[in-house]
Parts: sequence; C-alpha cells; structure tokens
Amino acid sequence: MQINQSLYADENLLARLDRTPITRTTVGIIALLSIVWLAEAFDIGIVGPVLTVLKNSWHLTQNDMGLLGIASTIGVVVGMIPAGILADRFGRRNVVLYGILIFSIITMVGALTHSVWQLILVRLLAGLGEGAVLPMPYLFLSEFVHSKRRAVSIGYSNGILTAAYLIPNLASLWALSTFSTDIAWRVPFYLGGIPLILLIPLAIWLPESPRYLLKKGRRDQVQRLVERLEDQAGLPHDKELINRRALVVIQKGANTLPTTKVLLKSPYIQRGVIVAAQLTAALVLFYILLVFGPTLLMSRGFGSGSAILFTGLMMGMAGIGSIVQGYLADRFGRKRLLTIYFLLAAIGAGMFGLFQSPILVVIAGFLTSFFGLGVFPVSKLTVAEQYPTRLRGQGVYFNEMTARVLSGIVTIYFIPWFLSLWGNQVIFEGIAIAILVLALPFVIFGRETANISVEEAGTDLSFTEIDSAMGETLGNKVIT
Repeated sequence: MQINQSLYADENLLARLDRTPITRTTVGIIALLSIVWLAEAFDIGIVGPVLTVLKNSWHLTQNDMGLLGIASTIGVVVGMIPAGILADRFGRRNVVLYGILIFSIITMVGALTHSVWQLILVRLLAGLGEGAVLPMPYLFLSEFVHSKRRAVSIGYSNGILTAAYLIPNLASLWALSTFSTDIAWRVPFYLGGIPLILLIPLAIWLPESPRYLLKKGRRDQVQRLVERLEDQAGLPHDKELINRRALVVIQKGANTLPTTKVLLKSPYIQRGVIVAAQLTAALVLFYILLVFGPTLLMSRGFGSGSAILFTGLMMGMAGIGSIVQGYLADRFGRKRLLTIYFLLAAIGAGMFGLFQSPILVVIAGFLTSFFGLGVFPVSKLTVAEQYPTRLRGQGVYFNEMTARVLSGIVTIYFIPWFLSLWGNQVIFEGIAIAILVLALPFVIFGRETANISVEEAGTDLSFTEIDSAMGETLGNKVIT
C-alpha cells in the first residue's frame, strides 16, 4: 500500500498527540471548556426556577408553561443546524466564541420583558447561541485528548457542567429571599451576562482542535502544540512514531469529500440512529427534571424553596456521577457503563413514581441524578466517536439536534398536559420505560470505541477491513 508522505506526517503528529498524557496544557484546556459549560448551564438552567415563580404571579396556562419550557430548546435545535457545518468549515474555537457572545447578550434582555410571549421570544433567540456552544466541548475533547483518557477528561468537564445547574437554583433562591417576586425572577437573567467576561481568557488561551487544523493543512501549528505537550510530559519528538491502523484510515478517507449527504448513507445512518436514540434517553430525564423538576416536587408536597433546592442538589450529585463514569468508561468500555447507568436511572425514575416514603424518595433521587443525569460524558462522547474528522462536527450536531427535538421540545411541551391528565406518578413511570426502550439498540448493536484513536472509531471501515488493508509492516514503519 503506497502511503502519501504528507499523510504519514499528519499521522505521526496524531500518534504523538494520542500517546501524550494529561499535561498542564491539557488541564488548562479542560478547565477552559468547563468554564464554557458553566456559562451554558447557568443560561439553560434558569428556566426551571423562573417557571416556578412566574406560574402564579403571571397566571401561566399549561400552554404558556409548555411553550416557555421548550422555547430555548427550539432555539438550540435551530442553532445547531448551521453550527455543525460552521464548525467543520471555520473551526471549533470560533463557533464557541460567537455562540457565547450571542446567548449572553440576549439572556440579559430577558430581564426587561413584561409578558410571557416576550420572554418566550428571548429564550428562543438565546437558544440559537446555546445550540452553537453546547456540543462543542465534547467534540473538541474527543479530538484532542489521549485515546485512553478521552472519557475521563470529558467526565470532569461534564461533571462541572451538570453540577453547575445547581447555580441557577441557588441564584433564584437568593433572589427570592432578597427581592420582591417581580424583581427576583429577573435577577438570573441579568446574571446571565457574566459569561461575556469569559470571552477574554477563551480568546487568548483556547487553541483550535489539532485534528481540525490538520484537515485544513495547518501542520506547523499542530507540530508546535504537540512538541509543547511532549516537552511538558518529558517525551521525545519521535518523528517515526505512527499508529498504523489510523494511518490506513486516514489514507482511505484522504480524498473523500465531507458532504452532508454522507451522514445519510451506510454506515453512518445506522450509527446515527442508534446513538441518537441513547442520547434521547439521557436527555428525556434531564429536560423533565431541569424544566419541571421543581414543579413536580411541589406536587409531591415540597415547598417552592425546597423543591428548587432539591432539584439543584440532584444536579450536584449528577456531577459526581459524570466524573465516576468517565473514569470507568476508559477502563471497562462505553457499552458496559452506559448499560449500567441507563438501567439504574430507569429504576430510580420508576421509584419516584411508585413511592412516597421520604427515604425511598431520597434513594430514587440519588439513582436518577447520579446515574440518569450523570450519563452524559459517555453518552455524548460515543456520538462524537462515530464519525471521521471531516464529518464529526456535522454528525455531532445532527444527532444532538435530533435528540433534543424528541426530548426537549416534543416531550417537554406535552408534560404539562400529561400532568393535568394523569399526575406525576405516570410521568415518572413513562420516563423509566422510555429510557430502557431508547437505550436498548445501542446496548445490543452499538460499537465499542474505548481505547482506540478517533480515526479508527470514526471510519466507515470495519476493524477487519483495517487489518487487511495494513499491508507489510516493520516496527513502526510502513513499507511502501
């Protein structure tokens, strides 16, 4: 097999990147992306506490609550349509910066609204920026971090993201205890402008994805980054090191055009359906607890303050679950961990619907938060690992968009109607069944992508086809 020397040079850099352990630069990147998610979490998370306050003071109807609950998610979905294409064309970093700028400014405008329809419009527009930003840290870290540390790095970042949903709850509690009701609900929207300050460190210190840079032919930038990481780790600049399997994959895809139509062809269409289904399973529980968690708990006898606080504590527990999942998924594999997490999350949701005992409610809260809300690191990383670099942005955004339409728009809009007809017990039992049904295809048919390069994980070649295409090898050199 004749190997293009330019591709050989690219793979040498990727192989060296993949062997590099977590260094201070990597930790800095993880921290910056965690800050991105912190800002995003606050902006998305304010809707639940605001609904709790405005439900009575604005005399919201079931239709008003449903529309306000899904408004930002509609914006997220619409924003994802161009964002994936822009990320593959203009870079991951630029999409993050402009997305934060958009949703932070528009969120502050929400504090000036005086009707539910004005607020719905503002939340929808803010969602456009949220949609551009939300999947990006998963995408970025999947392309940057050591193949055996991808899940744990995302676990830490996602843990911060999930735990950060506690912050809007605490901010709302503080505002309610400090200001009159008419002012208190506006305070979180004003605080939503704080992420504008974060644009400065992100613009200075967040690098572009090295795999994106190589795709654009900017090898010198990647080489400087890789050599800096190697120097920090005490590793030599080994220009002979390659991953032969990844080199075969790169060679095969070198002349393939990154058209969106490829996502609708085999094997990516099958992979997309499977991973979108399991991501929907995770997001159904997340959205219901995020938007209607305080309302559901109030219907079970909690006071408004206690309901907001308990929902926030569940988000904090989910952050711990995210970190634990990241560690275990790199060691034991994606499929095994997702199976365990989805199963225990479904049990927790079922317990919420069946039992009234305070002790059992606490256990149910632990299971649904630790496992159900803590499932996202591997759930989302698995999506990114299904696609090659040239399609990864579009693939991630397309699947995220699909899952959020089903969970954050369709499901959330009808929840108030379901509550009025059947009560919260049936809702939680429905969540448990939905989690199991949607996760099952991935559990049975999903591909295991732990501990291999993202090039191998995302190729349309089977692992057997890669082996047969490797040709003669000697040490780490390909004989051409």
